[in-house]
Amino acid sequence: MAKKEQAAVKVFDTDKRIRLGIWGLGRGMSFFNTCKFLNIDVVAGCDFNKHMRDRFQAACPDAFVTDDEDAFLSHDFDAVLLATFCLDHGPHAIKCLQAGKHVLSEVTSFFSMAEGVKLVEAVEKSGLVYNLAENYPFSAANMWLANRWREGLFGELMYGEYEYVHECRSLCYTYIDGIPVMPGHAVHNWRSWFNYHYYCTHSLGPVMVITGTRPVAVETFPCRPRLAGYLKKGGNGTAAPSLIQMDNGAVVRNLMGATAHDAHNQRLWGTLGASDMGYGGLRLRLGAAGHAPLLQVTPKWEGLGELAAQTGHGGGDFWTLYYFAREILTGEKGPFDIYGGCDVTIPGIQAIRSALEGGKPMEVPDFRKKADRKRYRDDDWKQERYNTSRGVFGGFVPPAEEPAAKFSSVMKDLITTSINYRSYADWKKVSSAISDESQFLPIAEKLLDCYPLLKETYLNARAIIDKYPKSDAAQVLGEMLEIGKEAEALAPSLLPGLKREVNALRRKFKKTDSISITKCEASALLPVRSVISKVAYPDTKVKFTKAEFNAVHDFCQIQDRYGETKSDDGLIYARCYYNARKAGTGTINVGADGPFKVFVNQNEICCNPRATNPVSDHMTLVQVNWQAGKNEIVLAIRTNKGMAWGFRAAIHKSW
Repeated sequence: MAKKEQAAVKVFDTDKRIRLGIWGLGRGMSFFNTCKFLNIDVVAGCDFNKHMRDRFQAACPDAFVTDDEDAFLSHDFDAVLLATFCLDHGPHAIKCLQAGKHVLSEVTSFFSMAEGVKLVEAVEKSGLVYNLAENYPFSAANMWLANRWREGLFGELMYGEYEYVHECRSLCYTYIDGIPVMPGHAVHNWRSWFNYHYYCTHSLGPVMVITGTRPVAVETFPCRPRLAGYLKKGGNGTAAPSLIQMDNGAVVRNLMGATAHDAHNQRLWGTLGASDMGYGGLRLRLGAAGHAPLLQVTPKWEGLGELAAQTGHGGGDFWTLYYFAREILTGEKGPFDIYGGCDVTIPGIQAIRSALEGGKPMEVPDFRKKADRKRYRDDDWKQERYNTSRGVFGGFVPPAEEPAAKFSSVMKDLITTSINYRSYADWKKVSSAISDESQFLPIAEKLLDCYPLLKETYLNARAIIDKYPKSDAAQVLGEMLEIGKEAEALAPSLLPGLKREVNALRRKFKKTDSISITKCEASALLPVRSVISKVAYPDTKVKFTKAEFNAVHDFCQIQDRYGETKSDDGLIYARCYYNARKAGTGTINVGADGPFKVFVNQNEICCNPRATNPVSDHMTLVQVNWQAGKNEIVLAIRTNKGMAWGFRAAIHKSW
């Protein structure tokens, strides 16, 4: 969308502006692109991490930026987007309110019941706006369902199941943008040990918004089996299901956690109808009977939804900012004011306590009521923290020349490479049963591409384990080496055999001389050989039409193993070369986390203006004519002032 078009979008009927400071420039920067639509000007930023501050300053060069929270809060602005570490949201929000700032807080609202009481009363005393940035209720499908529930289509809620099962093991050892935690012997401040029940809002929040109910009680049993690679002293790495009683008497199974299968299935049963949403889309059963017609539906954005869809994160970030700005500008409240924030936060705290007491039901008090607050005013129970400042070597700092000094980098790469090997080894056992046998080829190719990194990483991990066998580092590294079948993966015969197998599969499926290009931090494929600018590539004038820019999204900074890539013109480029033995036709399979174009030998061959996260959902297969010898491939991704997550491509030659 061009600047002139952006300026023409007017959501609120006022010229009043909201001056916003962002505290926490990791997740906080994901909202950046949305602000311009909602009368919000980003004027300040704060983060302890220099990398994050530099990234913010590049995107917002005129803004004030600091690592000093007091200097930040004394600056002249109206509101804070609070995205600091999850454990600190409660006290940090209170500090913002005391500084006279409205607060939009990332989830969750607080870490203990006593913190919740203090936060509620700080909001009430201040007279300022507090909203919780719970964004999962605000997808096109969930908002469409909410409108239909309000119209009475489904009747009264009877039972629901909502899931946010997300195995994000690598985030225990990296920041949100994929950069390994520093110093290198450390782990993430809270993601490395935080009990998943605390993070209950992405699954419970949609139920509350769609059905208009609130939780009143919760019970859960502990789930003891856990995935490899998570600290044993933490509360994560496992499933975290709970049963929640809603205020109308309905029951909801709320499922969070990490398993060997990510899932976001969502099912709601009403007295007149039901909805079922998962990988196959949204289906409704309507007719007030279990055998009534069951049909697929395609929910569409309503109201401002089309605008929201342009801003990333499925539109959810737009709506959280919208409700926040609307309350500041007009006084109209949204779904997650301070009381809604308490309703969706408390069940997680109480679920942990229920598990610790063998499944005992726990109330979910209503902090709108002073009597309920009084009962919990001094209840400061919290999960015991892992001492992240001491690191995974018990306070010992390994010498800089040792692999242990780069534990977080080794662990990040080990998670990727060990899973690549395990995926290959396990799928090979059942490859003959795969409906489309050709789908095994990219699994094998992925292992082949990452094998040099795998070998280096496995050896470094083993060196750390042997040097510090009783450390927490040895525990998680050892578990991942076991998952990645260390002895098998490092066997001398593995690589030659893998090469023969991949070549045989390519011949079988007529995909020869395959290479991979990557700029996606999460993959361990071959890095793009160089990054170029308009100056270095003057013959290609990369432009997107007005229609193509209807899908511009928010991004994190693009990364690879060798550092950052920045672009001041809103585009990031990557270039590599493919050497063809002779001229012929082939295909290029490319995707990106934002609108992108692809050029082969300076000719545009592909444009996807609707691409978004995740990449795999938006891969585009395009035919290409290779010339004999060297072929230049350039990818250009549309960014938000130099920020993006990445793009990747797989190029195959066929004659």
